[in-house]
Amino acid sequence: MNDPSKTIDFINRELIPGMVERGELTIEGVSNPSEVHLEQVETSPLASDGTFMLTLPFRTKVTLSSGGKGDQRKHREYRLVVKVTPPVPPEMYASCQFDTLFDNETIAYTDIIPTLGKAELYPKYFYSHRKPLEAVIVLSDFSTDGWRMAPMVVNLPLEYCLLAARELGRFHGECYGLKETKRKQFESLVGKFKESRYSTATDPVWMEIMKIGPQRALKATRESIFGSRVPEEYLAKVGVLLQDTWAHQQLSVRPEEPLAVICHGDYLRNNMAFKFDDKEHPDKPTHVMMFDFQTLRYASPMIDFTAFIANSTGYDVREKHFEAIFRAYHDELVGTLGSIIGANPADLPQHYSYESFLKEFARYYSFGFQIASSFLPILHEPMEHVFANVEMGLEDSLADAWRRGGPRLDKELAAMVYEMYQLHQRFGMDPR
Repeated sequence: MNDPSKTIDFINRELIPGMVERGELTIEGVSNPSEVHLEQVETSPLASDGTFMLTLPFRTKVTLSSGGKGDQRKHREYRLVVKVTPPVPPEMYASCQFDTLFDNETIAYTDIIPTLGKAELYPKYFYSHRKPLEAVIVLSDFSTDGWRMAPMVVNLPLEYCLLAARELGRFHGECYGLKETKRKQFESLVGKFKESRYSTATDPVWMEIMKIGPQRALKATRESIFGSRVPEEYLAKVGVLLQDTWAHQQLSVRPEEPLAVICHGDYLRNNMAFKFDDKEHPDKPTHVMMFDFQTLRYASPMIDFTAFIANSTGYDVREKHFEAIFRAYHDELVGTLGSIIGANPADLPQHYSYESFLKEFARYYSFGFQIASSFLPILHEPMEHVFANVEMGLEDSLADAWRRGGPRLDKELAAMVYEMYQLHQRFGMDPR
């Protein structure tokens, strides 16, 4: 699969016909797959819309028929999204851990989501496979049901943030409910996860690029209005903490009880879709869907929340509305958990309290900040393709990491350092 046309040919001539033959795509009321005929397959690349995607997504329309002639003939149309690994050298395929990414996503759709409520808030799973240097997963195309990405790539407005926070709280609340009521099943599910990002070292160029983000943020802090608000001693501690960004992230994703829970693992704007069902206000989002579970993991819930807040919101929103966003998340979480175990949210164990979760947020905000320092430059100023910084070479890549996103991004990164300082002061913490 060296170019999109070859991948499209694979989908149209091999993947979809095989799914029809095995009955994975069928027509209701037809029990024998041999009676279902593949009438047409249309596949096209799915545009990235300014988002960052490691895998290659394609949109596929499938038309099936069966039965007799004329009015007696049955028809069924499927709208699908097919995700395929990109054509990369074996060493890059291994360093990106594509096999693990696709395994985790399959587990999410086959084992976890069916145990949770509101199945309509997730794409429908149809099929997946892994072969040497190739992994594929086939899901429903939720855009045909009115879901679409947010119109902005960075700095979600408040109404989007509140919806996303509530949905994350609902998801975590359901996973805590499973942990509290069906512990053996929960542990069995968690035992299937594989760390898809931090188990082994990644490409050496990217490892060096990751170190630039925190350095750039600290420099921007010292040169901004926040420089007089954050003591130099604190900035030095952050610098020491994030000298080895990879080790810091590896440590952060390790589960710690009692708050460890099933996490999405990459809860960012580009892994959310919104629905707009308010006829009087058609531009107002009313529902949110999370998708892309390739970095599924068992860890602190703040792995998800800090990544979301640091990468999907701007300081202008957080400065005025952080408490409202965090309370929306926490209220939804404890309300969902309470309904599952039959308890008033106020009567849940202390570790589920608002203050406990806020302290957990303070402990893990450095994780979200670290992700943002590497990821936001690409969101603020998208690259031509996902592996561009690796192909540029080390010297050019490092120079690019220092400037990509410009002064606007510098202000955002400096603001996060200031927010970390405020949180750590509140709870008497050192950076961690």
